[in-house]
Amino acid sequence: RREARAIARRAHPNVVTVIDRGEWEGRQFIVFEHVAGENLKAVSVREGPLPVARALALACQIARALAFAHDLGIVHRDVKPHNVLLDGSGTAKVTDFGIARALDSDDALTATGTVLGTGQYISPEQANGERGDERSDQYSLGVVTYELLTGRVPYSGDTLMAVAMQHVRDPVPSVRALRPDVPERVDAVVARAMAKGPQDRFGSMESLAAALE
Repeated sequence: RREARAIARRAHPNVVTVIDRGEWEGRQFIVFEHVAGENLKAVSVREGPLPVARALALACQIARALAFAHDLGIVHRDVKPHNVLLDGSGTAKVTDFGIARALDSDDALTATGTVLGTGQYISPEQANGERGDERSDQYSLGVVTYELLTGRVPYSGDTLMAVAMQHVRDPVPSVRALRPDVPERVDAVVARAMAKGPQDRFGSMESLAAALE
C-alpha cells in the first residue's frame, strides 16, 4: 500500500508506471507496466565498464526520474542498478519504491535509527541510521554512476556493516584511478554526488541531472 501510494500519482518516461493495486486473500499486490528488458545490474555485470557517453546518458535518465519523484515529495532511498529496468530501446526506468517515504512523513516505519537501503549503494547518513532525504538518493546515484563507468562498486567487504562503514569513513575513490580515459569533469561530478556530507553534494537532483547532461 505504501509503495502504491508513493508512485501511483506519477507518470514519467523514466519511472515504471503503476497500473493498479489491490488485495487477494489478505495479501497486497501491485500491477506494474511490463518492461520487456533487463535490469541495469545485469547489463553492468555482463558488459563491465560502459562507454562514457552511454553511462552518463543512463545516469541522467535515472536522475531525471528521481528529480521528478523529489518534486512530488518522494524519496526513493534504495537507488541501485537492480531497481533500474532497461526497455527494448535502452531507456532506463526506475522501479521499486518499496521503502520510499514522503518528505513530510514521520512515522515509525521510517524513524531515525532504522537503516534502510542496500549496503553497496547506501549513503553515509543512512548507514549511520539517520533519515535519508533527496541528497541520499543523490549519493546512491553517484555510486551507480561510478559502477557504470568502472565496472565495480566503490566499496566492498565481507559484511554489510563493513561496507556501510566504508561509505561513512573511507575517502571517495577516483573514477579516473581505475579508468583514466574518463574526463576529469565526469570524475568531479561523481565525487561531488558521493560527498560524505549531504551539504557538500549538489543542491538538488535536478542540479545533478544537469551536470550529468
